Amino acid sequence: MLTFNFLGARSTLGANIYHNMTLYFCSPVKFSFLQDAEIIKHMYCNFSLCSFFVTGLCNSLDSWMIVPNIKQNQYTVHGLQSGTKYVFVVKAINQAGSRSSEPGTLKTNSQPFKLDPKSAHKKLKVSHDNLTVERDETTSKKGHSQDRFSSQSSYGVVGNVFIDSGRHYWEALIGGSTWYAIGIAYKSAPKHEWIGKNQASWVLCRCNNSWVVRHNSKELAIEPSPHLRRVGVLLDYDAGYVTFYDAVGSQHLHTFHVSFIQPVCPVFNVWNKCLTILTGLPIPDHLEGLEPSN
Repeated sequence: MLTFNFLGARSTLGANIYHNMTLYFCSPVKFSFLQDAEIIKHMYCNFSLCSFFVTGLCNSLDSWMIVPNIKQNQYTVHGLQSGTKYVFVVKAINQAGSRSSEPGTLKTNSQPFKLDPKSAHKKLKVSHDNLTVERDETTSKKGHSQDRFSSQSSYGVVGNVFIDSGRHYWEALIGGSTWYAIGIAYKSAPKHEWIGKNQASWVLCRCNNSWVVRHNSKELAIEPSPHLRRVGVLLDYDAGYVTFYDAVGSQHLHTFHVSFIQPVCPVFNVWNKCLTILTGLPIPDHLEGLEPSN
């Protein structure tokens, strides 16, 4: 039997992020006669294809990408998308025949990002690691720019990435704030008004004891746990939706279905206390394969 050892994924920031993964494979029995090997790679987006793979491997090779004639016991796969599950099979081949490994499953992390301090409203303070934003009532000398939130009531900041493909997941830790908004916006979304009050942004908002989702000034009340402390955001740009979850209780809160026409970025408003973002996360297992609903 062949076995897998995975080195890991290497990521860089960008509008289109891809992972490179080096796979190491070996056998518990002596394979001195190993001459060639081929590695088979297949991507699937939900668990239904996992069962299809297990039961239909021999009948579904057309859906696999095959890399033949690997001469060593390692291979680097390029171009793996963020937030995606892959299955790998290694097949050892020589004159006497062939032997295949057990399927190896691997999940790439979502695209990492940080807060962009150059976009932060002058009444907000971004931490030195660019992961926390808090309301700051002290006088600020931040200069005005078209990239900075400027409204007297829209205390916003965006993430330092623009996404135009793939699946991505991040979370926001609610640091005692009772008035905030979390979501996504087009790169062209105006910075002089509340996010969610235009056609270019989609957000979940809390205002004291009221929770709503908002887009283009239309609001829909939602009922999360009163102790909501961590909001998960799952964006599938290609499938056309963004979904909000209670990341602790795994409660689905709302899904916006969108035919995206521009790159989007994560966006946050904070009117009191603070928010901290967690990024570069794998998509939680319980969210894999779920059909998004409203």
